[in-house]
Amino acid sequence: MNRQKGVTITGLIIVLVAAVLVLLLAFKIVPVYVEYNTVQRIFRNMAEDPALRGARRADLERAWAARATVDDVKAVTGDNLEFTKEGDTWLITAEYSVKVPLFRNVAECFDFKPSSEQ
Repeated sequence: MNRQKGVTITGLIIVLVAAVLVLLLAFKIVPVYVEYNTVQRIFRNMAEDPALRGARRADLERAWAARATVDDVKAVTGDNLEFTKEGDTWLITAEYSVKVPLFRNVAECFDFKPSSEQ
């Protein structure tokens, strides 16, 4: 007599439920990291921009606002930004938190500190 091989329907359902839960979490968490990488890229571009080398703080804040609007950055505001002059370049940093509701009363909090340093 041959033994049957394969996955039972119960095993398949358990695996599919687990996969769906992982995907749902990923759909909520991945955009937070994408936005962090976007902020990091904007900071680096601003620090390397020759037009902003001799800029004042107000000019830097306007440049940030324009770039953040284009890239749809909502987590970081002008109040979170810190500009430090290092030689002829600017060091741009921010510190912010993002709270992502997962389900019911469960949420995940992410703390970020992007910088224009390489």
